[in-house]
Amino acid sequence: MNKFSIADTIVTHANAGISREWTFCAHYGIIRTKHDNVAYNKGSDLDIGDKHISIKASKFSLMAGSLCEGKEDFDGIWNVFETNVHSNTFAYITADFIVYEMNINEFKMFVYTFANVTYESEQNGGYAKIQLRKESHKMLKWLDERVA
Repeated sequence: MNKFSIADTIVTHANAGISREWTFCAHYGIIRTKHDNVAYNKGSDLDIGDKHISIKASKFSLMAGSLCEGKEDFDGIWNVFETNVHSNTFAYITADFIVYEMNINEFKMFVYTFANVTYESEQNGGYAKIQLRKESHKMLKWLDERVA
């Protein structure tokens, strides 16, 4: 796992998660003005060479519940994700714009440690999905302990 700061390139947006994603992209010289919403199995948030990066922030959903193929348990949802995900690199960006860049195995440990199965609203189909808990000191300590 790698750790680095992108605080010198902050791009503001009303949505904190989008702000973090756009700041990450700006760090690599890519300016975003419109939020993309590519399905996890069709593309990544950012492609840099052979890195296909999924950008995540506090309270992220692993994927839309409608894409979980009817699975409702953690292992089942994770297996669908792992089998179909397009990305090979995962960047968790903290509230302080610190990036923890992970491979799929490190990301799996992170998700299994700090996420739960939740349900989308009835309006959105009521599907089960995996969602990360709110960022915490415990989470940041755990990430720091795994930096290479």
